[in-house]
Amino acid sequence: MAASGVRRRVRELPAVGLAVVFPRLVTSLLLRFLLIFGVATLLGAWVLLLSAGAQDELFVTNDDVVSSVNNSVTVYARTASGNTASLRTLTGPATGLSGPSGLVVDTLNNELVVANSRNNSITVSSRTASGNTVPLRTISGFLTGLSGPSGLVVDTVNNEVIVANRFGVSVTVYPRTAGGNTTPIRTLQGATTGLSSPIGLVVDLVNNELLVSNSGNASVTVYTRTASGNTAPLRTLAGPATGLSFPQGFTVDTVNNELLLVNGTNNSVTVYARTASDNTAPLRTLQGPTTGLSSPSGVAVDLANNELLVTNINNSVTVYARTAAGDTQPVRTLQGGATGLNNPLFLAVTILSPTVAVALNGAAFFTGQTIIYRATLTPGSTPILVDIYLGAVLPDGVTFLSLVELSPGVISFALGPSPVPFVANVAPGPLGVPFSYQFAGFESPGTYFTYAGLAVPGGNPLLPANQLSLSIQPFQFTP
Repeated sequence: MAASGVRRRVRELPAVGLAVVFPRLVTSLLLRFLLIFGVATLLGAWVLLLSAGAQDELFVTNDDVVSSVNNSVTVYARTASGNTASLRTLTGPATGLSGPSGLVVDTLNNELVVANSRNNSITVSSRTASGNTVPLRTISGFLTGLSGPSGLVVDTVNNEVIVANRFGVSVTVYPRTAGGNTTPIRTLQGATTGLSSPIGLVVDLVNNELLVSNSGNASVTVYTRTASGNTAPLRTLAGPATGLSFPQGFTVDTVNNELLLVNGTNNSVTVYARTASDNTAPLRTLQGPTTGLSSPSGVAVDLANNELLVTNINNSVTVYARTAAGDTQPVRTLQGGATGLNNPLFLAVTILSPTVAVALNGAAFFTGQTIIYRATLTPGSTPILVDIYLGAVLPDGVTFLSLVELSPGVISFALGPSPVPFVANVAPGPLGVPFSYQFAGFESPGTYFTYAGLAVPGGNPLLPANQLSLSIQPFQFTP
């Protein structure tokens, strides 16, 4: 994550008590605000990128085409290299894995979701499942429309599972918690769609788009996120200048506004502007014997560590700098008999992100009582810069009371329609902010929502693309 400015480390602050004068406010807009603009949306979006107990790990699906009994998901430390054994392996007949392809590590719900191309199913297991473990739930059956499921997305904001079906030449969508023989809530399919043996799938929540890589006609087709039926693409990337050649896994980097694909038949990774269309040449291409690329099928971008990871048919995972181009040697390679890699297809990386939490000394307060607010921040495993937001949404539902650090140990506040950073552009270390306030009786009655949040430096914290973590604790005040 790139940001300008001086790196500062936040630290423990002394307890502070302020004589804050609240304006008298009405409460009639509170529920409307929560449902339309505010906390309900923030809860769904801020925690989207939060790793709920996840460590820095690399997940890989292995489709053993010789002996299907060895179909597996192998998990490694994120920086594993050489002939390193997996930390754990999910494999065995009870798992339901059969031609495992696309996978998603849903850190919000602590689940591992896998598309199985040979038995036409989606299996959902605990994120930490290993051995011959039965799934928590399985989407399977003739009503599902699953047919050679490959690419897979879990949209935790809209609570959906989206699947690219290679043999069904379709994209099917289900409720996130669906199981059994479930009918899709919508299906994208038909000649006008431009779909052709679709393999890769991305949902770009920032731009509300659905992107599909098509191995049959070497193209990437782009639709509105909720497209269904026989809908034409918004745009299509295809043609000899693109360098696309049996495109498979791909990803969208919304921070750097790039589209990255692996090409299975010309052993390359091609990178385009996110909105590229028609017969557009790549911005850069990673290709050549030194790269170690060998019929690559899966790709992931680790923005926290500025790395590009690729799975290869020669039972390896190769890792490069995110902007690598030409015939560049990997910065590390995971390969060897001890790894358990066996025709690796897709991969996912989880990062231990910094997290925030807010705690109160009660849930209901009256005149004369003192509320004690404490925000704590736990650093992640990878140094990044963040803006830290602390404060409360007042009972009118439209006014933020933001705590602001004026100088070390001195906290003031700001009232307004948008949150103001407590501190901005900092490298988070352990942080504790205690704050106390005694109610005098003139404050607005109703429900207050205290919060602590992290956001991309300089970005609008109310936009999902900029939101990293959020903790909310409500309380009630009665004069």
